[in-house]
Amino acid sequence: MKKNTLIFLLSAFLAGHGLMAQDQKIYSQFFMNPYVINPAYAGATGYTTFFGVHRQQWLGLEGAPAYSHISFSTPLENNISVGAMAYNSSVGPLNSSAAKITGGYLLELDRKQFIRFGMSIGGGYTSYDLDNSLDPSIIQFQQSSTSFIMADLGVSYYYENFNVALSIPNLIGRNEVDANGFSEINIEPYKDLTLQANYRHFVNKDFSIEPHLIYRFSVDNLSEYEGAVIAHIGHVIWAGLNYRQDYGMGALFGLKIQEKGAVGFAYEYGYSELEGATSGTFEVSLGLQLGDNKKNQRQAVSFIHNFKKSKHEKSKSSTRSQYLAQQRAKAAEERAQQAATAATAAQTAQQTTTPAETTPTEEPVTKTETATTNTSSSTVVSETIDHDTPLQHRTTDKGIWEIGATYIQTRADSTKTKELKWHDALTDTPDHAELPPNTHRRVPGNILELPAGHHVVAGEFDTYEEAEDYSDKIFEMGFHGSLVGHLESLEDKKYVVVVHKGATMGIAREEQDKWSKRKNLNHVYILNVVE
Repeated sequence: MKKNTLIFLLSAFLAGHGLMAQDQKIYSQFFMNPYVINPAYAGATGYTTFFGVHRQQWLGLEGAPAYSHISFSTPLENNISVGAMAYNSSVGPLNSSAAKITGGYLLELDRKQFIRFGMSIGGGYTSYDLDNSLDPSIIQFQQSSTSFIMADLGVSYYYENFNVALSIPNLIGRNEVDANGFSEINIEPYKDLTLQANYRHFVNKDFSIEPHLIYRFSVDNLSEYEGAVIAHIGHVIWAGLNYRQDYGMGALFGLKIQEKGAVGFAYEYGYSELEGATSGTFEVSLGLQLGDNKKNQRQAVSFIHNFKKSKHEKSKSSTRSQYLAQQRAKAAEERAQQAATAATAAQTAQQTTTPAETTPTEEPVTKTETATTNTSSSTVVSETIDHDTPLQHRTTDKGIWEIGATYIQTRADSTKTKELKWHDALTDTPDHAELPPNTHRRVPGNILELPAGHHVVAGEFDTYEEAEDYSDKIFEMGFHGSLVGHLESLEDKKYVVVVHKGATMGIAREEQDKWSKRKNLNHVYILNVVE
């Protein structure tokens, strides 16, 4: 009875689909290795990875569909990634085997978002041995085979923990079975599309929820949607449920093994014409991660690598924290020495200064109103900043950044004139002057408050912990010397990661250019802090 039912279904399938291979491979645990449904995910985890999957449909039914595949992918230099995949599918009398190679490219938009592109090309063949009891119209293909060429194309967009992707799984249309022995090549980018989206929400440091949604569009077959919700427990175990349109529910379970491997299981009961004749569908996935993280590329979420720090990472983080503490202590000591030196110099100057017995000289004009006792008509009796005239700024031959402010001067005869005066931007900027872009005043009060200077900044963060984590990440990338600082006058995110403090604007610009050429650090900018 089971065999007759299967033969009937396969006959209807072959006749109804015109022996076309425009189907889209369906795996319940696609999230473990999304490369299987979209070439843009090749190398997306940042590691060299191997995956193997076997899916047995309609358990207990001889000749029921079965799918297996193995894959490899890895990121390379210059934002390039490569991959390869081989698969075998068996559907009753049809047995298909194929392999493909993949090339991918990563385009970084900024620190939070990036896009991946991928394309695969390959080939395979389908062999078949159709029973004479099937539809007579396809007996002509008995004990023969068909070779074919295949290709797919995909793109994936990331924004922090959100991801959306689109793929064309059958860029080259083909006949599964062809009397000529080779399927004609037809470029058909519109017949099959796969749209997917997912988001990983971290409830706390040990628990996260990850919903997935897939829509498979097909011209030749029925379009369908699929959804899954996965809970990550301790970043080691995951469990969840999935639902596929017109098929039913499934259970998902998996675990990570020492950040080097992962195993996942899926069981789907489903409902179909074979309900009661089988015990559902079973799928098992195995993943293996080799080597260290390829730090030259951005990485997406992984079902092998943990999100909480390993013992080795904790040790490196502790070393990094000690290094930062030493740097802060050294900086505080230097500031204290500078303050003591300045105080001593001021005291010495006061002791050696004698009262003036000559006619007082005219005091230099300051930023606020200043009156003099000289009543000559050409004497400036007061001056104020002209806020209607924008500030100017320049860098001197010595690399000193100066700000030019226009002053309205009032003379003794009530006439008014304007004069442009240049100030050292860091130490002598007029109090009420509007500051240039990326320039802020220092507000004492926080032990981490940045001193006056030209700071090359790699990122801004809401909390000290976030900034510290990013500083650790830069440290692990091999770029030592970054510091976490605070700037109260920033409107939003007040904690910054500083990778260099330039003595002059010229030096800061050189360092910014140098850091911008490093992988994953092309977003650095100069943050000027004035007293």
